[in-house]
Amino acid sequence: MRTIHHSLRALAGAAAVLVLVTACNNESGTAPTTPLLSQAQAESLATTVVADIVGEIGTATMDGSAGGSLAATAPFDASAPAGSTTATQCVPTESPTPVVNSDNDGVPDSVRFDYTGCVISRPLSLDSLSGTIDLIDPTKLVADHAVERVFTDFKRLTVTLVSGAKSAVTSNGERRASHDGTTLRSSETNFRTDYLFANGGTAEHVRTWESIFTADVAGSIVRDALLPSGTWSVNGTSSWTRGQRSYSLTVTTNPALHYNASCTAAPRFDAGKLTAVVVRNSQTVTVTIEFTACGEYTVTRS
Repeated sequence: MRTIHHSLRALAGAAAVLVLVTACNNESGTAPTTPLLSQAQAESLATTVVADIVGEIGTATMDGSAGGSLAATAPFDASAPAGSTTATQCVPTESPTPVVNSDNDGVPDSVRFDYTGCVISRPLSLDSLSGTIDLIDPTKLVADHAVERVFTDFKRLTVTLVSGAKSAVTSNGERRASHDGTTLRSSETNFRTDYLFANGGTAEHVRTWESIFTADVAGSIVRDALLPSGTWSVNGTSSWTRGQRSYSLTVTTNPALHYNASCTAAPRFDAGKLTAVVVRNSQTVTVTIEFTACGEYTVTRS
């Protein structure tokens, strides 16, 4: 076991890099050895799971059209508020216009954000986006905070300016969320993420998760604003495939992850424990991710 430190930017690429190490170590074609995952492989798995949770948090309260730009930037900087420099570098095309909102609840009936030609410039890299995200009100005649997002070939291609190395993450699937002032519920169904690594390798991650967020202060969840402090409970299953090898995961949290809105490092959890039961063929290993401070967690396997 060792403590993992993550910067905000590191979460964007660490999952791809670390899981690539895992995949390369596991593609020898020889029979699996005990244990199923080494410590380094368990840490790569943990990084993937944590990055996926951070990505979900980024748009958790974004009900309206303002969430379109944040949907592009959230996986990189989940703390970027609407109107920030990072968010406004990429403004997707909306259709249809004008946007229809039948129940006047701030959630459009249906609007598509097209990211074709969208570019985000960073000091050491260039991010090109493509694909679409459909923002849909599943309760068009009921004024509430229910929202559905459908990702279709939503791709982020990152080019490192110094080396020229290219990597990409492509998302496909459906994500639903609803909230009141105190509780937020989110779900992902067969949400698929495809990875292209700098060396040309590829991987696939498909998950069906349900998450519940409860604010520390009742009534503090506000639409189109950053999340307040509170607890995240995450439960569900997923599969990770690399080459000829697939792993099945069952994820739970106990105690729930505590999200600290005042953290300056991601992931913004300062307490809580996430457990992933990993199965391949007849082998099983349990990976435990325990958050100890803002941006820090330990990974153990048993």
